[in-house]
Amino acid sequence: MNGELHQQLLITALGNAYLIRGMDATHPELTQHESISIQFKDQEQSWTWIKWLDYLREAGYQRLMLVSSQAPSSSWQSSGFVGGGKPIGVRTIGTALDIVWRPNWQVHRLPAKVTWDVAYTGEPYEISKQEQHAFKPLSEYIAHLQQVLQQLSIFAEQIDQTFWQQQFFDPAIAILQGSPNAPKLVFELPEIYDKEAYLLLNAVYKAWVFGGMGSWNDDPANSAYSHQLEQQYRDLSGQLYTALLQCAQAAVNSVVL
Repeated sequence: MNGELHQQLLITALGNAYLIRGMDATHPELTQHESISIQFKDQEQSWTWIKWLDYLREAGYQRLMLVSSQAPSSSWQSSGFVGGGKPIGVRTIGTALDIVWRPNWQVHRLPAKVTWDVAYTGEPYEISKQEQHAFKPLSEYIAHLQQVLQQLSIFAEQIDQTFWQQQFFDPAIAILQGSPNAPKLVFELPEIYDKEAYLLLNAVYKAWVFGGMGSWNDDPANSAYSHQLEQQYRDLSGQLYTALLQCAQAAVNSVVL
């Protein structure tokens, strides 16, 4: 899973639990991670994670929503890297000004370790610059993702890449179907979310195959080329990336309305 997207999924889900029910939003990856420092800031002030949530509630914000900007269909090729993929951000919705908070990751390389400073900067949300989010039943997202994964599973076998079929695509389908043999679910959503959101988001995590060396972007691309199926590989990879991002958004945004 792309680290930037993972962090924003955490922020959106935990933030909604706090804003809707006042649930504890403390999480080690957002408050105590030794390699990542996170701040939220505007032109006048800055906040840590919990202080930012307090500010949102006092300012009249009621929900968080994961949003994405328009990007080329080839975004999947860089989606495994910092700053790559389709631009995403966390939108704050309520009685105050509609704001989108976008991250900027800065790396510090020390002799013994690598640390990151992550700054979420707020700016007015402009609908014209964003992709519209369709509030459809989660069952429709589940059905669509399952269809895409089935296509990828068949394709992986065609290009002699059954590892991806057996370890990623088929297990993700099993999660969507609620199979007793499905892999253990790794992303714990707060209790304000229902089971469909939980299964959908965990299937996204299981099926996230994009990255650099050793990922779906690497050897399968060569296999597709050798089987003269390079265009199909690009098309299906783009469809998978789009479906995964849409389903991740749908899962954490399912409590917005």
